[in-house]
Formats: sequence, C-alpha cells, structure tokens
Amino acid sequence: MGDERADTVSQPAPGDAGERLVVRGPGELNLLGRFMRALLLGLLKDPGRVRTVEKMKLSVAIQPPGHPEEAVTMTFSGGRVTLESGAAPGVDIAITSEVAMLIRLARVPAGPAALRFLLTHEGRSLVAAMRRGELRIRGIARHPLGMLRFSSFMGPGPGNRRLAATGRPAAVEVGR
Repeated sequence: MGDERADTVSQPAPGDAGERLVVRGPGELNLLGRFMRALLLGLLKDPGRVRTVEKMKLSVAIQPPGHPEEAVTMTFSGGRVTLESGAAPGVDIAITSEVAMLIRLARVPAGPAALRFLLTHEGRSLVAAMRRGELRIRGIARHPLGMLRFSSFMGPGPGNRRLAATGRPAAVEVGR
C-alpha cells in the first residue's frame, strides 16, 4: 500500500468529520467503496469512535466473493482511515462476504454483549453462515485486539445496542 497514487488523495477541509477520512482515488471508488465512505463519514462524527480510531493500526480488506473488482481496503493509522478500492496485498484482516452479510455482521456488539448476541436467532444464523463459508474472516488469530477495535468501531453505538441484541429498537421518548 505505497503512495503510488498519492496525487489522487483527497484533502478534506479541516474541522469536519471527513478530516479523518482519506480517500485514495475518490473518482475511482467502486460501489462498495462509496457505501463505505458514507458509512465511515457517519461513524467518524462520534467522538467515541474517533478515540477508537486513534488507537488503531490495522488494515482491513472487504471482498465480496466472486466480485474482486468490488473489494475495498481500509487502513487505520495515525488517527485516520484511508479508504481505497481493491484489496491491498498483505492486509492484516481480510473479510470475504456478500454485502448483506456485512450489514448483519455490523449489528454484532463488541465485548461481552457479543456473547449474548450469539445466543439470539440472528447470532446463531451468523455462526451458521460462517460454518457454511458464506462469511470468512482471515487474520483474527494474528490481530485479535485490532479485530476487537475494528468491530467496536464499526458495530452499533450505545443507542443501538438493544437493537443489536434483541432486534428491537430501544424505546424512543417523544418530547412534548
């Protein structure tokens, strides 16, 4: 992941959530890359998630099976996330899955709540998908702390933990 395309790196304006997201070749982002850019920009508005990113030094590739042209790589380093199309060689963690499965995976909470989640119907179906090979994650054994931080960053926030654990949103209070 050298800087051979450094001339195409976008430089966002300081002070917004995009300040921490660097996109290599923004005009070249594939569909999954554009989706991930929008998702990351939203996540990076949360100060708690920014603190998590500041602790990370990890590269993660997401590869839809049968569609290598739709792969993306996210590199977490120096408090920034670099997003680029394609699966960079030598990534720390490689996730191979359909996008729909990734969306389901993003609902898994981090920490002890993940164990409770795995006891739910949705959790058991994710485990079954892994056994069937529909979801493959390479690199967890070599980078367990990095994977934990990545899942904490990408997973549901405090307001969505009940949704992840039960499939039902938390009660919403309506102001008068």
